[in-house]
Amino acid sequence: MAKEALARARTGSLATLEPQSGAPYVSLVNFACDEKGLPIFLFSKLARHTKCLLVDPRASLLIAEVPTTGDALTGFRATFIGRMSEQPDKALTHLYCQRHPEAAGYVDFGDFSFWRLAPESIHVVGGFGRIETLPAAAVFGGTV
Repeated sequence: MAKEALARARTGSLATLEPQSGAPYVSLVNFACDEKGLPIFLFSKLARHTKCLLVDPRASLLIAEVPTTGDALTGFRATFIGRMSEQPDKALTHLYCQRHPEAAGYVDFGDFSFWRLAPESIHVVGGFGRIETLPAAAVFGGTV
């Protein structure tokens, strides 16, 4: 369910760590999935989350499927916890721009680069009382 929800999502909340204080910083981000189903991002070097990642690559991505009515906390959500790495692979441009066509206008700007989250674990909340933390291999298969 977590991998399928990740493939459906276009945005999420990315948590990084502030270099000076170690405090968490959370930002709304766009993402797409690569051929393995892992989230890829297009970040500017000017963005605060990118500056955090350049110092400490630990991050987590929260995706949520919020119900249109009722309690938002009854909806499915998953947090992908791991490490980010910059990806020099320009072949990611096609995958990313398929999901976010508006990015074609700035994907080639010099301060933008692709990043990939390599999850180590996934914390899944499938609704009330349905909570589980899984190793990444259980969700993505093999080694991530």
